[in-house]
Amino acid sequence: MKRILQAAASVSLMILSVLAVAGCSRRVEASTLKPVAADASTVVNVTAKSFRIITDVTDNIPAGKITFKVSNTDVVTHEMLVIHAQNKGYELPYDFSISRVFESKIDKPGEVPDIQPGTSGEVTLDLPPGRYVLICNLTAHFQAGMHTMINVVAR
Repeated sequence: MKRILQAAASVSLMILSVLAVAGCSRRVEASTLKPVAADASTVVNVTAKSFRIITDVTDNIPAGKITFKVSNTDVVTHEMLVIHAQNKGYELPYDFSISRVFESKIDKPGEVPDIQPGTSGEVTLDLPPGRYVLICNLTAHFQAGMHTMINVVAR
């Protein structure tokens, strides 16, 4: 008899627990969900391949948090540096002896380093309005044409 009472008490506790959890939850309709703009970022998809950097957007990117999602679809390792351009072109301090841009002499808000072939990486930066150059700065990649310009505008 004692075992039956213990089993009945256990079952009752389980039922009460299920009812309590069910009573505390409610269904939320998708139409009532609101996007949270304060923490949201603009996404720029970037592809690194065949000594090119290709973006899905280059102009009128809203200033603020921007997430660069970089996919390396090439067979060699790449990286992507975000450089605040000081002029309208690609003139960057370049060291021809090592075939790389002098990173110590540029305004580089961020980067996605060493993206292995077939993989991807990302970085989220808080960028003010301006022109930015996206480059791969591995040996000779920039010189081979692995760069593109983007324009970040005020919201």
